[in-house]
Amino acid sequence: SPLSRSIGTLAIILTPTRELAKQILSVLESLINLPPSRLSDRHLTHWIVPGSVIGGEKKQSEKARLRKGINILVCTPGRLLDHLSNTKSFVVDHLRWLVLDEADRLLELGFEETLQKILNILDDRKESVNKLKNNLLNSPIWPKKRQTILCSATLKDDVKRLVGYSLSNPVYVRGNDVSKGQMYSTPNQLKQTYVITPAKLRLVTLTAILKSIFNVENNKNTMNHKVIVFFSCCDTVDFHFDLFVNSGNFQKGKTSNISENVIKLNMDTVEEYHGESNSKSKELRSLSTMIPNVRLFKLHGDLLQRDRTTTFDEFSKSKSGVLFCTDVAARGLDLPNVAKIIQYDPPTDLKDYVHRVGRTARLGKQGDAILFLLPSEIEYIHVLRSHEIHAEPVQVETLLENLVPINENKDYKVIATDIQLGFENYVHSDTKCIMLARKAYSSFIRSYATHSASEKHIFHVKKLHLGHIAKGFGLREAPSNINSSNSKTDLNSSNSKNMKMKKNDEKRLDAKLRNLSLKRMAEEDANNEFTIGSYSSLLGPTTKRKRKSDQIK
Repeated sequence: SPLSRSIGTLAIILTPTRELAKQILSVLESLINLPPSRLSDRHLTHWIVPGSVIGGEKKQSEKARLRKGINILVCTPGRLLDHLSNTKSFVVDHLRWLVLDEADRLLELGFEETLQKILNILDDRKESVNKLKNNLLNSPIWPKKRQTILCSATLKDDVKRLVGYSLSNPVYVRGNDVSKGQMYSTPNQLKQTYVITPAKLRLVTLTAILKSIFNVENNKNTMNHKVIVFFSCCDTVDFHFDLFVNSGNFQKGKTSNISENVIKLNMDTVEEYHGESNSKSKELRSLSTMIPNVRLFKLHGDLLQRDRTTTFDEFSKSKSGVLFCTDVAARGLDLPNVAKIIQYDPPTDLKDYVHRVGRTARLGKQGDAILFLLPSEIEYIHVLRSHEIHAEPVQVETLLENLVPINENKDYKVIATDIQLGFENYVHSDTKCIMLARKAYSSFIRSYATHSASEKHIFHVKKLHLGHIAKGFGLREAPSNINSSNSKTDLNSSNSKNMKMKKNDEKRLDAKLRNLSLKRMAEEDANNEFTIGSYSSLLGPTTKRKRKSDQIK
């Protein structure tokens, strides 16, 4: 070979997430280490060394690898700019390929300024052509100057702006007919459904779906099911993971256990299952007490890199399990044999819907995807259909009926009520659980306000019934101030006040119940939380507060 790894970096692949960078690196290593051909005795010897710098480890370790030479470098923008600015041994003078993968996602994450600085540094470090060896210069496959490749799922204005200053006389390669407009395509073998569920029934409905998937009586191959549940933010992932891991012991009136005992009981089970004693790993991967014998995983951007990598690798290799995650797992990741996608929170951008459901029905295999919508969000179905995305409706009652065990004549409403009360009992069993629920609730409300302007008429905070949303987080009432810090001292002080108010409320409630007429009781029964009714009847009140001047009047 005429060259060695010491020539430096010849190709850079930029990705928006660390998980995608890890996946690209693994594919590169597989390609470079291909076994010798059976048709010839010749063995391929090469000097190509792939590597990555994505953060999450000591910078000195990354500098040591760059000093030795990484010919194909997979990286994230922030860490690449850091090394370009501060690592003198990072040689990019001979760079010949630059790939901007998932360019639209790079811009959505706020990397435009970082990309501009990276391009400026690379342009400043261009070496003279005479520095390279003549035998490579004469090769027809060796580019005379840097080639830049930009890959993007969409071509919005910000992506076109990036094209303007990163590419020179670009050639467009399209995957669809642009003349038909911006249409999204999904695999034909993907079955897409949606469910219109009131906010206070969201938790119970999610439980019904997961229980039906992993029900041994209904599905014999439960150990071959992998499910991904998408949430809007990191705090809601943490809350639901903790809830489904620990709340099973609070179901059916088992409220005498305190949460520490529940967590300890569950952790002991996990140690037997994993054969490990690392408490940190138990916070990321654990057996569920709510769905027996099912492993739960969680993945989001606030986790340490080593934890994200371990979770991603274990879920990929696992034959069964449920992954609670944000959109960090929606783009480009190849998670094999995922049977079902649950979009518990609708995506903030339409193209993310396609990326999410694209984690299943891969390589010709069958797959299911279901989307949760509130009654006020029903118009989102028309938005999907306008982009050639067709999903079939599923009734809430149909899903909740899966909670009834086979050969048992029980009302699903009773079972669903017991499950919801079990969730609430667990959340209110410990101060930490309440704080986790309140934090998730507040983060959900804030993330709900980040939907694009074109969808604000569908996803608007004023359309939310905050009391019912709080019910979906196991809270019995909505926190008064969303932006307040959920400190332990504030919570303890409010708890003492709530205890006094609770006793007075109980007395008033008893008197009120005694005075209720039969007619009034019948009306309340007709409007209970399991009566779906019309969509208009379920729209929550606005959250607009009265002005102080109006209150004075």
